[in-house]
Amino acid sequence: MIAVRTVWVVLLTLLCLSSRAQGSESANKPFELEIGVDEKYDDLAVYVVDQTAGTVSKKGDLLTEPYFTLSHRFPGRFPTRLILDVTADFYAKYSIQNYQTYKLSVIQRIASKTYLTAKYTFIPDIFFGDDVVDIPPGTAPLPTKDQSYRIHIFQVTADRDFTRNLNLAISGRYGIRDARPAFNYRDMTLWSGALDGTYWLTRDTRLGLGTSYEKDNARGGFNLFLSTPMNPIRDDATYNQFSLYTSLTYLISEAWSLRGGYTHRERFYITKFAGDTLHNGRTDHTNSILLSTTYRLTDPIGLKASYEGIWRDSTKSYARFHENIYTVGVNYHF
Repeated sequence: MIAVRTVWVVLLTLLCLSSRAQGSESANKPFELEIGVDEKYDDLAVYVVDQTAGTVSKKGDLLTEPYFTLSHRFPGRFPTRLILDVTADFYAKYSIQNYQTYKLSVIQRIASKTYLTAKYTFIPDIFFGDDVVDIPPGTAPLPTKDQSYRIHIFQVTADRDFTRNLNLAISGRYGIRDARPAFNYRDMTLWSGALDGTYWLTRDTRLGLGTSYEKDNARGGFNLFLSTPMNPIRDDATYNQFSLYTSLTYLISEAWSLRGGYTHRERFYITKFAGDTLHNGRTDHTNSILLSTTYRLTDPIGLKASYEGIWRDSTKSYARFHENIYTVGVNYHF
């Protein structure tokens, strides 16, 4: 918690210096920096399923999330913007779940009103809980404690303003979930594609619509591990997922905005192991809503608040849950 208090002290000190003169338009600044802190309460921060006992443990926690975004614009006929995002998540009670996220993006204009964005996301270590593996009696035991991963995600997006009111974007992602050596059987790869549209209904109202398809493949890691006869695991988290989402943003003023969003996901697990009691026959139906508001207190200082509700129904009772996430935040733009 010392690190969390230090973040707040630094941020509040910077906010107290906000009496400096206003800068030029953001588009004319070669360098931009934004720092901020979000305070979140997640009533389902810890969700542990014990397959052997048939029990589910659910616990809430308070998260402090400091972040900064640094960008640099390279001018020219086809300008380029380089963006670095760094975020840290600190849990008040369950500090074993603390992690950091690093994102590097390059936005390149490739034609009139047409942009290409390449983004790389890296999470060096994130805790996924203690594992419970269903293996036949008499086989070699497997490690089950302190399961964590390193995550890499590569994304490419192309978008174009087709009219003054309409923007369309298409994107693809490839991801790797690389488990610690003791948990190689949990390695996964991710492929996804998405199509998004943004339409300005009026000068102050923006509508967003989108759809995506995602496939997580665990079989590469499982097949590799299954080649060892001493450890025949009956567990495969491979799935296909389809999503539809929409959002509506209303600009009350230049400083104040409101946003509402809705997402529906259908996830189908396609394990090939008949004895995989966690995933065989499992289908998840997830609905989530997001309500948020942002307010520019001064040119450099911004405030925000949001609520996210997530409801997941499933053919497996252990996978059903309702989660609430409440967020307040403050940021400073240089």
